[in-house]
Amino acid sequence: MRSTKFFSLLSSLILIVVCSIESYACGPYNPIIPTPEFFGLTGPHKNMSEYEREENLRSWQSLTSERIPLADIEKVVYRDSWSRFYDYTGYKPAKTDNLFYIYLNNSCDSEITDLLGTAKNLEERWREIRSPWYYPRKHDDSGGTGDFNDIIEQCRAYKGERLKDRYALQVTRALFASRDYASCIEYADSAFADTPDSNLMKRMAQRYAAGCWSRLGDVNRADSIFAKAGDVWSLSVEDPVKYMAERNPDAPQLIDYIRSNATNTIFMQVIRPVVIQLLKKNKVACRGDWNFVMAYIDNELNNNKTLAQQYIRQALRQKFSSEELESLARAYKMKLDARVGDSSSLLADLKWIETKTDVLNHDAKEWVRRCRNIIYVDWVPTLWSMKDYSTAILLCAYADNMEYPARRYLVYSERDYSYFPEPMRSQSVTEMRNSEQNTVFIDYGCLSFQLMGSLTSSQLASTYHSIMTDKSLYKFLRRKARTDKDYYYELIGTLALREENYSRAIKYLSKVSEHYLKTMNIDKGGYLCRNPFTPYPSRWNVWSPSYVGAEPWEKESQAMSHSIKSNPKAKLNFARKMQKYKRQMTYGHTSDERGLARMMYAIGRWNSFEECWALTQYWRGECTGVFEPNLHWEDDFAQKYYAFLYDYEETVGHVVTEEIYDKELKASLAMLTTDEAKAKAQFTLNNLRTVVKYYGDTSIGQYIKTSCDNWQSWL
Repeated sequence: MRSTKFFSLLSSLILIVVCSIESYACGPYNPIIPTPEFFGLTGPHKNMSEYEREENLRSWQSLTSERIPLADIEKVVYRDSWSRFYDYTGYKPAKTDNLFYIYLNNSCDSEITDLLGTAKNLEERWREIRSPWYYPRKHDDSGGTGDFNDIIEQCRAYKGERLKDRYALQVTRALFASRDYASCIEYADSAFADTPDSNLMKRMAQRYAAGCWSRLGDVNRADSIFAKAGDVWSLSVEDPVKYMAERNPDAPQLIDYIRSNATNTIFMQVIRPVVIQLLKKNKVACRGDWNFVMAYIDNELNNNKTLAQQYIRQALRQKFSSEELESLARAYKMKLDARVGDSSSLLADLKWIETKTDVLNHDAKEWVRRCRNIIYVDWVPTLWSMKDYSTAILLCAYADNMEYPARRYLVYSERDYSYFPEPMRSQSVTEMRNSEQNTVFIDYGCLSFQLMGSLTSSQLASTYHSIMTDKSLYKFLRRKARTDKDYYYELIGTLALREENYSRAIKYLSKVSEHYLKTMNIDKGGYLCRNPFTPYPSRWNVWSPSYVGAEPWEKESQAMSHSIKSNPKAKLNFARKMQKYKRQMTYGHTSDERGLARMMYAIGRWNSFEECWALTQYWRGECTGVFEPNLHWEDDFAQKYYAFLYDYEETVGHVVTEEIYDKELKASLAMLTTDEAKAKAQFTLNNLRTVVKYYGDTSIGQYIKTSCDNWQSWL
């Protein structure tokens, strides 16, 4: 009959076999670095009508009440039909919460109501004749005003001043709709003769006049009018940018037209000499815009960072056409500063960009994306190449933790556990308390942690000391970075284990609190429960038939769910044992002692990278390229800029361990001289048949034989 002790041994071996399956993980995932707009305009671009619409809505707001939302004005002016408009403004108006309708009804502003009704009537009748199904009520070959006579007369009859320009625009539109192009041109010229060129209604009427000239065959005159109105999209010339630069370079539509073509390399290179001449002749008021264009071209297309930096600095000393473009130029300066390693204004720029990320700003999320792009794409690789690891890591951690909502999907907290199978959760999120608020940091599931894990233990210890200094930039960045000693010391100790520097590992791991160690998911998941000094069977030959069709991590999860227990001191205990074996390998009194120590050291070293990988790593799975940053526009971004990251599959430590394990094992066995030592070694290696066959008279051999009545049945 088997002894309880030996039965426990067999049970443990069986459990080891079941639990030795490779850990497959859902993540962590490669950081997807945001690619926001800095100069170019991606996605759908505005046309001239949209510019006019936006300006017209603001004009209506000024004419009525600033408290009316632009969306309400847009619905009334542009979206609602003629019949719906009268439903809400007629004798018994329908109920509505639209403030523009409410204003019109409560103010009894019949002037505006009549104008809008007339404009909607015109638009619907014009839409009707543009339909391919339209059949005129009466034939009119003269090109006269036809169906729009009544509207034209009604608009001409207006004698007031308040809406004079708006009624004149409706006459122009009605004449254009009736295809009476000569009359349309003549009327627009006379009706707006005394109106300033800045007037929106005049500029809109001029575009209709330009369309008339084009239809009458005078394309040159049409182009000149389109250019004056800023309508670069309607120009028929071969080089619209050059044409506009000579006639109306300050039109805001021109710079937007260029930005919408920013990804067109040929287009941007063609306009470069045009921009240079524009700046030389001092013909533009908003020189900041054009210096920004030059900075973009020289950096993105010509790879001339020095010249690009000169242009962007000039731009920021000059006037811009919009606050938005000026802000983008400053953000772009941050990118250029990073690429040349100029940190002289980094702190000031970060403080400025934080004002843009305020949660009450409508575009706060896009500014967070810009800041992250600047740090991940430009600053971190540059600082790493300069060996400024402290700034690189702090900046990266700052970007990792810029805003909680944007990173919520990365947080592996207790409440999120239901989304991840137990063995997958090798990251931890820790709540750090300070005097003001509770802040949740991403600690292991982020790029900054991978940066730290790519240093040596000595480098990280020195880096941590630097990070905690009173440098102004560091004090600013530490607000959004995980910097407590437990976090860093545990990692330094783990790196030391990876490097076989067990004295340093003991020094740092012994200073990490047990409470902190118990919060780590490698402890919660049971990854630290495996015995690193036990030779594990091949993980690829232990699938249980009961798990057929299941994923590998599911098998391990089910197997481990019955055996998980906390072992927070596992790394420290491992370091102490490895240090002991290392000393015995050199200073052991006998060859047997030195040989057994060498064998145990080899087993421990092998397991620390394989079956007991959690001793030296924080994630292990079949996915490759863990944490490699992914930039949407560049497939080889990680290889080009983040090749320095620690590779869990290809690092020297792993390769060397794999190469020398068998060699060390054979060498250690060759050092043994006595049967007792040899039996002990084979028993440790789970070679029980070998022990009984060759070393049956040893104490180990006798133990095996006497632990079961019929030991031959299971050997």
